[in-house]
Amino acid sequence: QTLYLCLSAGPQVNCSVPPFSSNPYCNPAVNIDDRVEDLLSRMELGEKTQMLTNNNQGVSRLGVQKLPFSECLHGVLSGCGAASGPDSTGCPTSFPHALGLGATFNRTLWSHVSSTISTEARALNNQGVAGLAFWAPDINLFRDPRWGRGQEVPGEDPYLTAEYVAHYSRGLQEGMDPGYLKVVSTCKHFSAYDLERWGGVDRHHFNAIVSDRDLVEYYWVPFRSCVQRAHAQSIMCSYNAVNGVPSCANSLFHNTIVRDEWGFDGFIVSDCGAINDIIATHAYTSTPGATCKAGIRGGCDLNCGGYYGGHLEDAVKGGSLTEADLDTAATRVLRHVFWLGLMDSKAEQYYTTLGPESVDTAEHRQLALQAAEQMITLLQNNGNLLPLDPSKKVAVIGPHANSTQDLLSNYHGTNTVVDSHSPLLAIQAMLGASSVQYAQGCDIASQDTSKFTDAVAAAKSSDYAIVFIGINGGQENEGHDRTSIALPGVQEDLVALVKKANKNTVVVLINGGQLAIESTKENVDAIVEALYPGEMGGDAIANILFGKVSPSGRLPYTIYPANFTERSFFNMDLRNESGCTYRYYTGNALWTFGDGLSYTTFSYKWSTPLLASHQSFDAAMVGRKEDTIQYTVDVTNTGKVDSDVSVLGFVTAQGHDDAPLKELFDFGRVHLAAGETATVHLTVAPQVLSLVDEKGVEAIRPGHYKIQIEDLTANLEITGKDYILFSLPEMKKRHKEAGRQ
Repeated sequence: QTLYLCLSAGPQVNCSVPPFSSNPYCNPAVNIDDRVEDLLSRMELGEKTQMLTNNNQGVSRLGVQKLPFSECLHGVLSGCGAASGPDSTGCPTSFPHALGLGATFNRTLWSHVSSTISTEARALNNQGVAGLAFWAPDINLFRDPRWGRGQEVPGEDPYLTAEYVAHYSRGLQEGMDPGYLKVVSTCKHFSAYDLERWGGVDRHHFNAIVSDRDLVEYYWVPFRSCVQRAHAQSIMCSYNAVNGVPSCANSLFHNTIVRDEWGFDGFIVSDCGAINDIIATHAYTSTPGATCKAGIRGGCDLNCGGYYGGHLEDAVKGGSLTEADLDTAATRVLRHVFWLGLMDSKAEQYYTTLGPESVDTAEHRQLALQAAEQMITLLQNNGNLLPLDPSKKVAVIGPHANSTQDLLSNYHGTNTVVDSHSPLLAIQAMLGASSVQYAQGCDIASQDTSKFTDAVAAAKSSDYAIVFIGINGGQENEGHDRTSIALPGVQEDLVALVKKANKNTVVVLINGGQLAIESTKENVDAIVEALYPGEMGGDAIANILFGKVSPSGRLPYTIYPANFTERSFFNMDLRNESGCTYRYYTGNALWTFGDGLSYTTFSYKWSTPLLASHQSFDAAMVGRKEDTIQYTVDVTNTGKVDSDVSVLGFVTAQGHDDAPLKELFDFGRVHLAAGETATVHLTVAPQVLSLVDEKGVEAIRPGHYKIQIEDLTANLEITGKDYILFSLPEMKKRHKEAGRQ
């Protein structure tokens, strides 16, 4: 992807000063809608069209500043600003990538991280190095482990991702000044986007064939939350087509469902170059005028790329579109120019006061460390090999042992903090350099075994061997999917030799996409999943390995065996070919969604056993109220180690053959000292309990359901008649009656 960014280039004159300030659109006392209407009445056609691109330059004739765009999936993607002192770099903090944040199952953390990111975004924007409208979060679902961008999303589960966006986007947009947006959050990529390039087909050409059931039950769930709970002000449409219609031209999806049914009131932006794809790769249209019409009337207001800028004006003059069509799109975009404060005096706004002191602070680094500690997941710990004794000698081995920039994953800003926080450096700092031997052993993807000898020697002469293996951007990235989910190169051979040399061998995985490590699982006693842990990831890994912190992450996806790739990547059907994700997969997974061990033990009991054992509710009652069905669990730390714990609740519809095998319905995270007990409240929301039929009708349906919260189970009965929550056939009917394309 060519990333088009329009960043702030220093101070611009806005309409808060003469000669513009006397105009109604420049009066902060006037409501935004009236200000936008007045401004539009003064704008020329060409000025409107260029505001509908990410490279807009504002309208200097009218004192309109440009709307600057950027990225912030796990930190601001930008260069550095000024350093506030010797302990700051002035560069944006890089938190664990979204997949790692998902593994924390911590709503409070998601809000805190995203709020910190938007604070840094404002501070960097004030210095001219970052935007104000951000293309984040990525809330596509990690359907297939081969996807190169799975690292960017919170996981494979729709409920987890819906909760993530509800907190992440609000953390970005909301802040200390209720009169202005802190930044704009853009939920991407709508819809059914999860393939880069596979089998000779790239994302620009891919036509995802998706059933109505799967759209409603799975792919759309996070985006509905983006609109209705997060109130994100922007959505990005994707490169691919869905059932023959390019995403950025899909009026049914954008206008009838997202806007009319879900209530979206923001603007829709294309992925970069996706408007051009309508004609160039999908061949959905044959002329520039028809392409602009398909985009604008399909609900895509703003083009990342050059197509609208090059053709919109001619499309209006040629009759393919009306100026009123452009006014509709421009209104949606311009509202945010005002709402971000770009049209008002900076002297009266809180966010414009943020400066270098708000970037790369000690508090932000500590938050990055805590986030990394909370996401690291203990997959295997046979014989309680972990935690390791810090008084012993350790061999630190593997291609990721001294990784720095690879820990950041993709879409990160300039970052030098991580360069002094590799796993090796963190372990040396903790144990002392004399207690640590280092041997790379091999590269990530090469077949070179010449470094094996040094690795084996280090393992033999140490009390413990820690092998850091995995993948990086060379195997998974935007535009590039994997064909195999096995470890590349000779890494598993390295692990086998090290384990033979030292029985106390621990494996740490650094990766985004799932790794099929069948032989390592069989051979090694302790395995830690660290994903891409961000700038403080090395320190977090050391803290986990040596017991300063108990692991508490839970897997945000299913780890499949290597033969999963026999399934076609083009197959968007969630149920056939053995299925995909824990909700539908019928094969034998290495580890499944939600797995994760601790250094302590926990017990669970119902707070109200009689109430929990069997509950019965009418379908209509459940459908009308979000918190009708609740469960309360007392969780006790029965071990000797203080630890966080995430409590997960699942529901299974019994007697419904077409239902998912089980579904996450809620989760809660608490910290418990050894011996301490806390109460966790979980709620079964209607849209999690609902079942979707083959036509895309979502309803609360009568029947029996099994509730499982850790090792507790309960029966739930739903009575009455089907209570419909959403009907895709009804949406299609309304769309047709409205005469939309």
